[in-house]
Amino acid sequence: MKIKCLLVMPNKEVQKVKIPASTKFIKAFIGDNLLKIRANENNLIIANQNAENDEFNRFFQGCILYGTFIVVSIKNKKITSMKKKDTRKFYNMFKLSKHQKKINHYKEEFLEEYYYRQRKIKEKNRMHNKEFIFKNAA
Repeated sequence: MKIKCLLVMPNKEVQKVKIPASTKFIKAFIGDNLLKIRANENNLIIANQNAENDEFNRFFQGCILYGTFIVVSIKNKKITSMKKKDTRKFYNMFKLSKHQKKINHYKEEFLEEYYYRQRKIKEKNRMHNKEFIFKNAA
């Protein structure tokens, strides 16, 4: 059985797709370690828990979602197709234009911090290597 859901990929617009309703397919598509976030009483966001930290995708309730994720409806703990009302709501919520500016800002901050740490590590290694060379030379 196929279900209608929303597919949200980093740096791409939200897509309405039909996918098989099996957990096996979702794991193959998104990743093995699934993270399920309750969006509301009827909808669920399914993302990869092991997504790369630099794959900023969208913001949801003040948190950053990483990597590709899907939005599905649930009924009696089973994944079902999204209703038109919910599809429209989440499509508008995750539009790229609404998130792009914030995501780019966080990405710049993340990269700045990352490169700063890398420089510090290189400096430490350089100092350690000098000490090691002088110790062995003496």
